[in-house]
Amino acid sequence: MLSAALLCWLLQYGSVQHAAGQVAALFQAAIAVAWAMLLLWLWTRWRGIALFAQGASLLPALWGGALFTVQWACLYLAVDRSALWRVALLFGLMAVLMRAAAQGRWRSRLGFAAGVALLAVWAWATGQGGVGLLTLAAALAFVLGLHQVRCAQMQRQDLMRWRFYQLCVAALLLPLAAVAFSPSWSFLPGWSALGAMLLQAVCGGLAFPFLLAAALPEARNETPGDARITGVIGPDA
Repeated sequence: MLSAALLCWLLQYGSVQHAAGQVAALFQAAIAVAWAMLLLWLWTRWRGIALFAQGASLLPALWGGALFTVQWACLYLAVDRSALWRVALLFGLMAVLMRAAAQGRWRSRLGFAAGVALLAVWAWATGQGGVGLLTLAAALAFVLGLHQVRCAQMQRQDLMRWRFYQLCVAALLLPLAAVAFSPSWSFLPGWSALGAMLLQAVCGGLAFPFLLAAALPEARNETPGDARITGVIGPDA
């Protein structure tokens, strides 16, 4: 599952670079997330899954949607400015270090600080300081949102509802981010660019989070009644 999730991640951001000459990166993100939302809505309609459950709390999903927006926006800008392997290496190492620091004691936090400092020096020395900051912000948003991915043992409709709310938030925020922060407003999509954005929607917007949820160690240690899960999307108190 983890290997499949990593493959989806690489396919998503590799396709961003492929289509960058026709559509600016942040505009790709805005279109891809809207398509992912539409595809998920169509799938749930076909399967008869209710996305808007009465009494469901939206606040955790709204927070998750904001984190998801930050993660995508920063990574799309990063891969538009640097090689995919460099962004993937920085993002993966920072995410692992942050997650270890969040779960460990002071030694893990000290190792995290030292690791981030070394990565920052390396990024700065190679003239990629801006890419390093973007990747750091994306990794932070990713790790902060990982507690919501622990809902892998929830029922299927709850998982899809959680993801749909996140995509809705991102579909609202990413176009604003594209207008405000995109270094280019190029938008001349050909068939290859449209295919690349569809790939981003399927791989990054839909497949990656569910594959990652199934691959996390926490998913094997939780049950549908686990107290840590109900905070993601559950009935209001």
